[in-house]
Amino acid sequence: MTFSDFLRSRNVTASPRGTFIAEIKTLVNAGAFPDVRSWADLYRFLTRRHASDETIALARNLWREYRKLEVAGVAA
Repeated sequence: MTFSDFLRSRNVTASPRGTFIAEIKTLVNAGAFPDVRSWADLYRFLTRRHASDETIALARNLWREYRKLEVAGVAA
């Protein structure tokens, strides 16, 4: 499972987290989201897009969730 796959499996809710997930899903579907393989890759992508500290914190939490599932061998 890739990070993009993980994000596609997340529900969009009426919250800052949901808004972030919706935006990333749009980028993934448009082919504009990179092949993220590490937190450094994701962080670099976000900083190049001038993401806010709140967005970076949301992304960090999602990255941690993804890694926990990946380490556990669980499909999202």
